[in-house]
Amino acid sequence: VKVKIPFGRKCLDAVLSIPEKALTHGVILTHGAGGDMNFPHLVSLAACLASHGILCLRYTCKGLNLAYRTNAYKTVVEYLKSSDEYNLSGVFFGELIGRCGKQNESPYK
Repeated sequence: VKVKIPFGRKCLDAVLSIPEKALTHGVILTHGAGGDMNFPHLVSLAACLASHGILCLRYTCKGLNLAYRTNAYKTVVEYLKSSDEYNLSGVFFGELIGRCGKQNESPYK
């Protein structure tokens, strides 16, 4: 499901991959520098997660600096938190740093 998430004077393009069964958790995916939400590995991961009952929201963020990308991410989290359609008990996210990954605690509380 394609969605537009209001962000300042514009909107972030996003896609929700919604599982068929009841959902309790979600994952937010975005791309690295120079990419977009339609990279094949992100599309594939979102489909796989949804097939296992996890809501997946992937979005494109073309920000040039970390502050912009951080604010965009906060906006996406708030979008999910305020949704009446998706009553999630938690959202997971992470960041890639070169060949190492770092897991973060959900700010979804």
